[in-house]
Amino acid sequence: MTNTYLCIIICAIIWILNGICILHSLKEHIVSEFYIHTGLGIFLSLLTLELTIGRNEDWKHFDILWLAVIGWILYVPSFILVSGSIIALKHKGKPKGADFTETTAFIDSGVYHYVRQPMTLGLAIWSVALILVFQSLPALVLGIISLFCFRMAAGKESIYNIRKFGDAYKEYMNHVPMWNIFKVLMNRHQHHSPLNK
Repeated sequence: MTNTYLCIIICAIIWILNGICILHSLKEHIVSEFYIHTGLGIFLSLLTLELTIGRNEDWKHFDILWLAVIGWILYVPSFILVSGSIIALKHKGKPKGADFTETTAFIDSGVYHYVRQPMTLGLAIWSVALILVFQSLPALVLGIISLFCFRMAAGKESIYNIRKFGDAYKEYMNHVPMWNIFKVLMNRHQHHSPLNK
């Protein structure tokens, strides 16, 4: 019963904090923020549910080892993408105020050199990782919904950034994919290949 109360309290805090951001996004008509904070709320609720009530075995977990191992491995790129984007936004984005996502400078270096939306990509990978680690029906359903929200946030963020940064961002979009990091790595490899020299 203690885990249930703990889950309710943590989820309430998660949704109060994300709710404030969601209301702000609706007020300011920033659709990408609406999706990212909805996705974060669902994602963090999933994590809370599994680490509290899920530990009581209130629902079935499949415990397939190789899937769990893949999930744990996926934490690495998700951490690199999310932390790399936070660092870049804070130090290179020249944010106005306490919100590091309210950047005033266009960033195309660091993780942004490889993907346009590293934070949402990292959170999407982390959602998949949680599905594979927990292997339950609640994890599958909530993980897929959060993944959808992060994908929508990424698409809407590109539209927002075109309005914010104009032609510079359009040019950036021509060279850097939204999420496909492998495309950039393959293009760079082909460009530096001895056969192309």
